[in-house]
Amino acid sequence: MAAKYDAITLDRYLDEDLTLISNKNVWKEYKRGVQCKADVCYIYKPPGDSIWWIKLVAHIENSSLANIDDLLDASLKERHPEWHELFIDGRIVRKNEDGRSEICYFQYASPSILISPRDTCYIKVRRALPNGFMLSYRSIDLPEARDSSGKFVRTTFKGAHLIEKTEHEDSFRYTYIQYADPGGLIPKILANRPQCDIILKEIEGIRRAMKNPM
Repeated sequence: MAAKYDAITLDRYLDEDLTLISNKNVWKEYKRGVQCKADVCYIYKPPGDSIWWIKLVAHIENSSLANIDDLLDASLKERHPEWHELFIDGRIVRKNEDGRSEICYFQYASPSILISPRDTCYIKVRRALPNGFMLSYRSIDLPEARDSSGKFVRTTFKGAHLIEKTEHEDSFRYTYIQYADPGGLIPKILANRPQCDIILKEIEGIRRAMKNPM
């Protein structure tokens, strides 16, 4: 693994994300889900920054921790279409020797005919927790993870999934944070609101995917 992504750096990503998730002082409720009003989308507007942090908090019932683990980590590429309706294609570029991180490249359709499709390349790092697990993501740029067709605009982002067991069997608390720069000619401030809608659709996709076997 490149020195930039050594163990100390990867742990720092996880620590930063967990601290932000837990910071109750910065998040303001912004929107709730249509199908499930208990799904809450929060936003955090960093001072002097036009891009918002977005946090989604939801509870998933009648689902196993093993299934969500497989969906978001072990079988991320294969099962991506089960929960992300904009997913086109992608691959795991490489699994790193540390056994807990890998580099991913994915392509996504645009939610609007006026906007170009997007692609992204990121490193994903895992941390096991006593009551679940956490995945943190950071965009990176690799020559072998670029689209040569010119159709896709690169999105850069950082974020995390936090999955925590609840007191009820076969259920878990789902938390997702994201800070995404869409790239291209879209004014950054205009890209914030659609992201909330996309993330709320993703959680419904995850609920549907939880009914599928691993």
